[in-house]
Amino acid sequence: MLTWEVEVLDVVKDRYDDPEHAAQLIRKLGIPRAAFLQTNYTTNAPRVGWLLGWTYRPIRLIMQPRSPQHRIGRNGWGVTDTLGIGGIGTGGQCRLDDPLLRRKVEQAAMSRVHEWLVSQGHSRHSIRDTSAHHPYDYEIGPEHAPKLRVEVKGTLNGPGPVFVTAGEVRAAREDGIRTVLAIVHGLELTLSSDGTWTVHGGHLWLNDHWMPSDDALEATQYRYEPDYSR
Repeated sequence: MLTWEVEVLDVVKDRYDDPEHAAQLIRKLGIPRAAFLQTNYTTNAPRVGWLLGWTYRPIRLIMQPRSPQHRIGRNGWGVTDTLGIGGIGTGGQCRLDDPLLRRKVEQAAMSRVHEWLVSQGHSRHSIRDTSAHHPYDYEIGPEHAPKLRVEVKGTLNGPGPVFVTAGEVRAAREDGIRTVLAIVHGLELTLSSDGTWTVHGGHLWLNDHWMPSDDALEATQYRYEPDYSR
């Protein structure tokens, strides 16, 4: 599992002659002698060898399975020009805590669905991006009489459940306008050596007439309003 992207602040790398010598070396990182010598990692280490230690600052939470192509050596360091996240496995839509990465995945899915709409014969000027102000992402046709709406979901995993809001469900059920659910699954986030993230890949799945039933919905969150007058 790839857990965190971090920035390494300081590194200690040196040969030690015994555990006491190792404790002296690692004090540079602010690690107390007693705490260092009492850890299982230290007590199980060779009596003589090389010490590699570092301090770091967390940048963003990743929490994605490590691909078999990304090999990590016994000392915990992995070398790669690019780091890929997603594009494999199952489980449906995941919650990305990082707003930058979440937006990149959303934009990639929106772009893929826009290409599909154009390929279906819809002119570009008739496709309106309504994601900022309405509970659906695209509306096609005149504003006073739209003929189609599209709800877009993007996920790094394979096919599986996706998150929908109450507003999205109401719009699909009640407005009398046909809604298409478009899921772009299997997208992949790639971190390049210059620190930039890109999104590519993905497979488009469509429900041409999305009318979500109660049986297909599972409540995952509630809004609760406390009575503060009590």
